[in-house]
Amino acid sequence: MKGFFRWVWSLLEFIIIVYVIALTAFILCKNKYGYTQFGDYTFNDINLLDERNIQNTKKGDLLVVKNSGDISKGDVIYYYTVYNENWIVKSNPVIDITEDDFSAIYTVMDKDEPTSIQSSRVLGKYATTFANLGSVIGVLESRLGFLFLVLLPIMIVFIYQVYEFIVIIRYEKVEDEKESLDDNDKKEVPVEEKIKKEENSKENPKKEETVEKKDDIEIL
Repeated sequence: MKGFFRWVWSLLEFIIIVYVIALTAFILCKNKYGYTQFGDYTFNDINLLDERNIQNTKKGDLLVVKNSGDISKGDVIYYYTVYNENWIVKSNPVIDITEDDFSAIYTVMDKDEPTSIQSSRVLGKYATTFANLGSVIGVLESRLGFLFLVLLPIMIVFIYQVYEFIVIIRYEKVEDEKESLDDNDKKEVPVEEKIKKEENSKENPKKEETVEKKDDIEIL
């Protein structure tokens, strides 16, 4: 039973460590616009403002957009734009494209007005939405969420590992003490035998003298 609980705890430790590493990477891998990005994939947890500006999304969703270069007229693209001095994500269909050897400029209809978007500000056109996962990410990325759902679990794992280390050290110390006691017992046995031999040697001369006397008498 004890081995089963140890196995369960080891599995839980592994899950906690993987979860903390993944969440930490999710928090640290922010691009210059403040959004999490892994390679060609950009993640956005949808809030009320995003819900109004991004098609087919609702508050609490997680939007994952893949970057691609095959954008054509009529495609709905996701792009960064400034709102109240902050970067937000919007989605609108492309009505015109101007390209050169280095970049492209996409013209979209934003609130019935044509707006030019540089290719460097385009997330892509392929998107996947995960319901309610954005709310979870939002909580985990908050200060209290990071404190109680990231730092606290890793501290529990760390404290337990320290406890196991101390237990192992104490166990090894007890084992060493037992071995030293066993060695001392083994060393003391010859000393006792030596004392017995000395006592016997003290008694033996008397016996030898009596034997010699008997031998002398017999000779006479």
